[in-house]
Amino acid sequence: MIVLFDGFCVLCSGFAQWLHKKFGDSVRLIAMQSNDGRELLHKHGISPQKLDEVVVLQGHEVINGAPAILFIMQQTGWFGRVFSSVFKLFPSSWIKWGYRVVANNRYKWFGRKNTCTIIQD
Repeated sequence: MIVLFDGFCVLCSGFAQWLHKKFGDSVRLIAMQSNDGRELLHKHGISPQKLDEVVVLQGHEVINGAPAILFIMQQTGWFGRVFSSVFKLFPSSWIKWGYRVVANNRYKWFGRKNTCTIIQD
């Protein structure tokens, strides 16, 4: 699994760091703004304007936004599966709306870094 995230967003970078601790090298974490990130976005036909959504590449499948977060949480153990299952009880439109609210306000609420996060051991 490859996860593309906003490397300048404090929330997104923190989530990526948590995934790295949880999965190690079994999940490839790439900042969207990096050369590799931009190349993968282009390869999968994702607009550079979509840098406000987490993107998961799983085989040939591209998952982005709220469904990507729920997919990732399903992979993180019992707590993540419970978290994901509870959120899936809500209408999809509500989940996507909540995701958009957080995505649109992420810099204001959580901060923006001056440099792009690169995940390393």
